[in-house]
Amino acid sequence: MDKKALKVALAFVGLAVGAGFASGREVIQYFVGFGIPGLWGAALACVIFAFTGLVIVQLGSYFLANDHNAVFSGVARPLTSKIFDVLITFILFSIGFVMIAGGGANLNQQFGLDKWIGAVIITALVIGIGMLDVSRVTAVIGALTPVMIVFVLIAIVYSLTHAQGSFAELDSTAKAVGSTLPHWTISAANYVAMALGMAVSMSIVMGGDIADPQVAGRGGFGGGLLFGLLLFLTATALFLQIPLVQGYDMPLLSLVGQIHPWLGTIMAIVIFAMIFNTAIGMYYALASRFSGGDTKRFRIILISLALIGFGLSFFGFTTLVGYLYPIIGYVGIVLIGVLIFSWVRTTSQIKDEVERRKRIRDLLALRLRSDKKFTRKHHRHLEKELEESPVENYELEETLADDVTTELEDQGVDYDADLDPISPQPDDSEESTEAAGLA
Repeated sequence: MDKKALKVALAFVGLAVGAGFASGREVIQYFVGFGIPGLWGAALACVIFAFTGLVIVQLGSYFLANDHNAVFSGVARPLTSKIFDVLITFILFSIGFVMIAGGGANLNQQFGLDKWIGAVIITALVIGIGMLDVSRVTAVIGALTPVMIVFVLIAIVYSLTHAQGSFAELDSTAKAVGSTLPHWTISAANYVAMALGMAVSMSIVMGGDIADPQVAGRGGFGGGLLFGLLLFLTATALFLQIPLVQGYDMPLLSLVGQIHPWLGTIMAIVIFAMIFNTAIGMYYALASRFSGGDTKRFRIILISLALIGFGLSFFGFTTLVGYLYPIIGYVGIVLIGVLIFSWVRTTSQIKDEVERRKRIRDLLALRLRSDKKFTRKHHRHLEKELEESPVENYELEETLADDVTTELEDQGVDYDADLDPISPQPDDSEESTEAAGLA
């Protein structure tokens, strides 16, 4: 796996390992509650994650998407695309108030505070920080993801060496906990769709930053596989400790606290920060989308969404995960299903586009290099290749030209940085498409 693919894979894992996963509650809800068959469900989810990760990130790259609408409008009719946009909005808002409830459950379990206190703190932080520079705050908190993964790995190692009974006993106890899902196979599909329903927008944008769909696909596959393996190991760890953790809102936090109280305290703080990060990410994105750039309107929408979320959080974290997450998952299955269907239908076009972009890169490199001759024949060939791509000519040329100039700089090759693009911007008036540097 090359550097770009590896970067995408790790970023994908960072998106998937959110506050809900870190709590462990959803892992018990979706997998451990089925007993030993639930572990097979986690293994199945691992496979589905790898495949759907490839599909989503590669489609983002194929369309060079700046937002999820670029993909949905490309694979679905306008009305269907709008419906999907509404469904994603529902998912983002729902995850937001589940996180507010999770903040209350987190502080209650670790520090004994009333649940409403943690919910108030999360809500106040979302409103307060939402008025400031959110990108810097979330970047700092996002750096905690590796710390969270380390804690999960510690919990896994501990559980594997401190099992709380035989497999038969653990299976019986886990099945007594139960699940709101009807079967472990459905649960596996529902969980993947729920997790990716929250991450689909950012995953598509992440793919859109990679000009080569092949590289993007490898990154999405690797990221899905890595997260799936982490999910399977976490489900196994909680299964082995189910007699001790079954009654907690945050079972993974409880497990880490049993290893050492200080570890539990540190993990509680990390989880709380990730809960806030997820909550503000949801509400900030929604407020930005509906405010149309109006600052006053943005603040009104952000405050309103946060306060509504605070009210809904009183249903309780465990209850919301138990009943709302499956609904989100079923909605997500529709979204992911359409993306998979569209990917299968356009596989040949994606392969063609991979080869086309390689040819465009070679022609752009030839055009930019100071020591090479770029002829009118090359110019016509480049125009033809750009025109046949599903992406806007100017956007594709600009993206690939940036990649080419970076490679030329890394190789120490002289190039002409002042050449105008061959493709005019979409809103440009009539311009000559003759480029400087033609022989």
